[in-house]
Amino acid sequence: MTTCRFAIDDGAYILGALAPSDRADFDRHLPTCPTCRGSVARLAVLPGLLGRLDAEGALEEVQAPASLLPRVLAAAAVRRRADRLRRRWYSVAAGLVAASLATVVGIGVHMADMADISTAEPPVAFASMSPPPGRELPVSAEVRLIEIPGGTRVEMHCRYTEDEDGRWTVRLVVYPRFSTQMEQVGSWVAYAGQEVAVNGTTHLTPAQIGIVELQKDDHSPLLSWQPA
Repeated sequence: MTTCRFAIDDGAYILGALAPSDRADFDRHLPTCPTCRGSVARLAVLPGLLGRLDAEGALEEVQAPASLLPRVLAAAAVRRRADRLRRRWYSVAAGLVAASLATVVGIGVHMADMADISTAEPPVAFASMSPPPGRELPVSAEVRLIEIPGGTRVEMHCRYTEDEDGRWTVRLVVYPRFSTQMEQVGSWVAYAGQEVAVNGTTHLTPAQIGIVELQKDDHSPLLSWQPA
C-alpha cells in the first residue's frame, strides 16, 4: 500500500479539478514519484476520450479505469477533512493568540494600576479651624491646602448655627509665614443654618502659608488654623 500523500490526487489532476495551489504542488511532486507518474500516464487518455464524445456517444457506456471514481471521491473526502482541520486549527490558534494578548494586556493594565497606586500620594485631610481663645462662635469650619502649579488651592467647608440671626460678610484669608501681609482668597455672605464650600487660590506654596483665617468684614477673626 502506497504511503504517498499525493496518490489520491491523480484523477483530479487529470480532470483539472485540483485547486491552483494543489496543482502546483502536484506538478512539483510528479518528477520525484514513479508511482504518481505511472498513475497519471494510465489516466492521461481519459480527457481525450471525454473530448471525443458526441450527443450519441455520450449515451454509450464509456469504459473508464475502475479505480478512477473511488480515487476522485477519496481525494475529495480527504480535501474536505483537511479543510475542516485547517479551519479548526486556525480558529484554535486565533483563540490562543487572543487569549495570550488579553492576558498580557491584563497584566500590563494591572501592573500600571499597581504603579499608580504605589506612586499616588494619599489625599490631604481636612483640619479643623479654631476660634480665638475663650470665645464660642456660631460657626465651625475645616480647611486643607492642596499644592497646585504656581501656588496653593485653599479648600474650606463652613457651617453656621441655625439660631444666629442676620447676615454678615465673611472672608477667607491667608498669611505668609513670618509676615502680617494677608492675602484674601475668598468672600461670601453668611446666614443662619448655611453650609458653605469655598475654594480659593494663592500664589503662596503650602510651605509658605503660616495662617489660614476666617474673618468678619471688619477683619476681626472668627476661626483660624496654622499648618504644621
